[in-house]
Amino acid sequence: MEEKELLKYNEWWETGKVSEKNLEAYKRYLFYIILKFIQDRQIILITGLRRVGKTKLLYQIIHNLLENGVDPRKILYFSFDEEAFDIKDVLETYKKSILRKDFKDVDRIYVFFDEVHKCKDWENKIKVYYDLNPNIKFFLSGSASLIISKQAKESLAGRIYEFVLKPLTFKEFLEMKNVEVSFEDAKLFNEKILLYFIDFVRKAGFPEIINEDDDEKIRTYIKLSVVERIIYKDIPKQFGKTDIELLENLTNMFFKNPGLILNFENLSKDLRRDKKTIMNYVYYLKFSLLINLVSNFRISILATSRKNRKVYPVSSSLIFSLYGMFDRNIWGKVLESIFCSETEAKYYFRKGKKEIDFLILKDNKIIPVEIKYAISESEIKDFISLLKSLNINKGIILTFDKFEKIHEKNFKILIYPLWLYLLFEDRILEELDF
Repeated sequence: MEEKELLKYNEWWETGKVSEKNLEAYKRYLFYIILKFIQDRQIILITGLRRVGKTKLLYQIIHNLLENGVDPRKILYFSFDEEAFDIKDVLETYKKSILRKDFKDVDRIYVFFDEVHKCKDWENKIKVYYDLNPNIKFFLSGSASLIISKQAKESLAGRIYEFVLKPLTFKEFLEMKNVEVSFEDAKLFNEKILLYFIDFVRKAGFPEIINEDDDEKIRTYIKLSVVERIIYKDIPKQFGKTDIELLENLTNMFFKNPGLILNFENLSKDLRRDKKTIMNYVYYLKFSLLINLVSNFRISILATSRKNRKVYPVSSSLIFSLYGMFDRNIWGKVLESIFCSETEAKYYFRKGKKEIDFLILKDNKIIPVEIKYAISESEIKDFISLLKSLNINKGIILTFDKFEKIHEKNFKILIYPLWLYLLFEDRILEELDF
């Protein structure tokens, strides 16, 4: 490996600073969390969907180190997203050409490897350098979750702190727009915030496009930079020869039908593919962080069923990228997708043909949450009926814009707009007395 391959990624070796094009003024929530661990021995691993800001986050950390007086040449950044070099090649070239001394002879070195999971056997190679060089602090990132987590936890047990950078949340979206709202005045703010919320739904998850207003540009960005990149490049590179048509069909199906219950027998018949293949490809999409899976909660044995899992796009903007702005018929499912992504909901509850969209487990208590664009009296009665089945007398219904509190016999139901819950979850739970 030649020295020039490193120089193009590390401009601070010459300028002493990170270039403006690589920095973002707004710092996401994870930046402040990671700063608390920056001097610890353990490796920092950051995973997350493509384009949610992992690379920007790494550059912000580098910028922070430089501002705090770290020698620029003791900070190494390298991306494996497009480069086919090996970890050992990168580190040995850095040692010989830049440090010009052995790692053990330097007091502290900060190494940033972006998209590290694309480097073969990365976890074992990092482990060797980590064990032999306690003065190297590693920061790693990857656009895939399950494989990274499994490999890292097995090979790097006790050596790693893992963090997930989630898609941009509605709260962060408003902060980037310099919009403030109070819980006490929520009704007064409702009409104004709903305009921002509708805007957020189109762009949810991706910081780079929050100020873009052209729908076609938004859709093109998400399709090319996220969806197609994952389907045509990331998954085939990770798993080898891949049936692209099947990946496309599954992706389109899941994005078009948020909350679809997975029935692998039916999918196998409809798509004319082997059941095991379908199951593997759903795993690939989960691995790539394009979808979330929600399990059916079985109250009778306090367990979850692996059957009848529901699948949601990880961001409402993924739906928008394929189908444009939503009509009223799909809005409820879009709201479900947003709730699932931002709360990392894992469970729902079904009894017969009726169900509660999500069960949130908090402080060893179950919080039933129903999501509707608009709610009818009959749907409220169905919700209360399902609460009885769960032996719970409190629940939350989240809608597009409705504010209401219901006290019916022993039942307490809070009805609020979803946007309010996303901003003030703790306050709403306090009102529910959980």
